[in-house]
Amino acid sequence: MITGLIVLHVIICIFITVVVLLQFGKGAEAGAMMGSGGASQNVFTTSNRGNFFTKLTTVLSIGFVITSLALSLLMSKNTNQSVLDGEGPVAPILNQEAPAETPSAEVANPPAETTPANTEENTNN
Repeated sequence: MITGLIVLHVIICIFITVVVLLQFGKGAEAGAMMGSGGASQNVFTTSNRGNFFTKLTTVLSIGFVITSLALSLLMSKNTNQSVLDGEGPVAPILNQEAPAETPSAEVANPPAETTPANTEENTNN
C-alpha cells in the first residue's frame, strides 16, 4: 500500500509541474495587446484553457497534500525509533564540577602580593 501511495505521489508531482508550466502568466495577456492586429482581439475573450488548468492545478494540489499527509502518517506508524537515534555523543552537563586533575582558579591565578603604602614604620621616619 505504501509503495502504491509513493508512486501516486510522484505521478501527482510530475503532473503538477507540467500543468503549472503550461499555464500563462498574469502578464502574458497584456503583451498580446502590443502585438500585431489579430492578437489584440484575443485579449478581451475568455480563456477556457486558463480555467481548465487552474481547476486541474487545484485538484492536483489537494491530491498532493492528501498523499503527503497519508504517507507521513503511515510511515510514522511503521517505525518506533527516531531519526536522531544513534547520532553523535551528547555534550557534557555545563553545571558539572571540574575534575580534580584540573587546577582550580585560585591556583591558576594567584592574587598579586601588595605592600601596604602606609605602615607605622614609614610614617615615623
